Amino acid sequence: MNELFKINDYELLNQKVYRILKTRIVKGDLKPGEKLLEIKIAKQLGVSRTPVREALKQLSAEGFLKMYPNLGAVVVEFSLEDIREVLQIRRALEGLAASIAAEKSSKEEITKLEEIIEKMSNCVSKNDITAYSDLNGEFHNLIFSVCGNKRLIKICNNLSNSEQRFKIRSLRGNLGRLKYSLKEHQEIVKALKRRDAEQAGKLSQIHIDNVLKNILENESKKKDGKGKDAQN
Repeated sequence: MNELFKINDYELLNQKVYRILKTRIVKGDLKPGEKLLEIKIAKQLGVSRTPVREALKQLSAEGFLKMYPNLGAVVVEFSLEDIREVLQIRRALEGLAASIAAEKSSKEEITKLEEIIEKMSNCVSKNDITAYSDLNGEFHNLIFSVCGNKRLIKICNNLSNSEQRFKIRSLRGNLGRLKYSLKEHQEIVKALKRRDAEQAGKLSQIHIDNVLKNILENESKKKDGKGKDAQN
């Protein structure tokens, strides 16, 4: 029995390390190209190297890290093509989920969405991108939950972490985008409240279109900046 408890404890510790590292990658604390060393992470978190090693393997399997022989784990950088592909899929899922949710949402669920919107508005006034992004994820996850399509939710969950990295990247490149993003979410809630399935789906897709558009614009600005630096 004692051995069984030890195994469970190890598994929980392993998952704890995994969640900490995954959160730091998603939020951009651990940047693309950054090397993650087992011994350093173990020391920082006060754990042995074994749960760290298992956490790194799991993150690698999910595409967040790339494992190199004799080098260790490196945070993966997503290409613009990766971003396009993920957001194209997410666009379709968002539209479908919002359309279904418009027909199924309760007053309590609409109220919850409005409460999230209010918190997001406070984040905009403070330019708190990280908190806004967390609430953004909560908002969209609630819509998927309301739609109740288990297969749709499962597919969405497989994309959500990658998409959060993209959205934070988009918002950091243009703080003005926060205000527009908030307005888009407000309009989606209004459509859900009216039970306008077609409009709710359309607005959700427009929101994802704007996320992609802003990311591409930010990347273009970065390239132009590098080009100017090289000339100077």
